[in-house]
Amino acid sequence: FYSPEKFRQEIEAGNFFEWSIVHGEFKGVRRDILGDTLSSHKIVIVKPDPQGMRKIKSQLPEALTIFIMPPSIEALQRRLEHRGTETPEQRAVRLRNAEIEMAAAPEYDYVVVNEDGKLDRTVDEIAKIIREETRKPRHYDL
Repeated sequence: FYSPEKFRQEIEAGNFFEWSIVHGEFKGVRRDILGDTLSSHKIVIVKPDPQGMRKIKSQLPEALTIFIMPPSIEALQRRLEHRGTETPEQRAVRLRNAEIEMAAAPEYDYVVVNEDGKLDRTVDEIAKIIREETRKPRHYDL
């Protein structure tokens, strides 16, 4: 993890493949780590927002994208309230951002709905997608 100042320096140096500010925090994928991981034929899992996903797909069209979403914005609101880790203002921002992100779901290769109380099913569905997709030949050029 970097301080905001160090993160900005790394951005300016071109060391990030993709980066954005999410909920007030810098998030990103380092170019060297991504390259090393892909060249060793390992699976890379990142959690970008839709803007980050678009950046990744524009540079790596072969990248597989999966959008994991709640069954509804109301379900997400209940989850956030039950969690109790954020202020009402922070929850409101998260919910507004979630609505924007959920609107981008059709842009992803797959959409998986994480139903309440069915985490195992969600994990199984994602694992199945990854198994099926890793059987397909892919070539990544950074």
